[in-house]
Amino acid sequence: MLAAARAFEPAGLDAALLTAGGQAAQDALQTLRSGGRVAYPRGVSPAPESQPDLTVTEYVGDEAARDVFDKLNHLIASGPFEVHVAQSFTLDQAADAHRALGTHYLGKLVLRPS
Repeated sequence: MLAAARAFEPAGLDAALLTAGGQAAQDALQTLRSGGRVAYPRGVSPAPESQPDLTVTEYVGDEAARDVFDKLNHLIASGPFEVHVAQSFTLDQAADAHRALGTHYLGKLVLRPS
């Protein structure tokens, strides 16, 4: 995993979502750049150890979050709204999409299966 992440982005990844703890989580932290961000759901055990140059955040998907998603779903259903897609990439172009994040663009970038 470490070698693949470093090959993909030698300067380090910007962020990681961890769904496992222990050594796998600690290894994943080594793939992040200084100033990178990490999120993990409450219940991951053992929790990832903090790093001085990373922001490590635990989140909770509880009933309060359900209310937020219900409100968001209601707004989406009441539409209409428009999402401007700046560029679309296939999954095999994911590296190109990641590089595009570093350029100035308006709208969203989309990854599609094929």
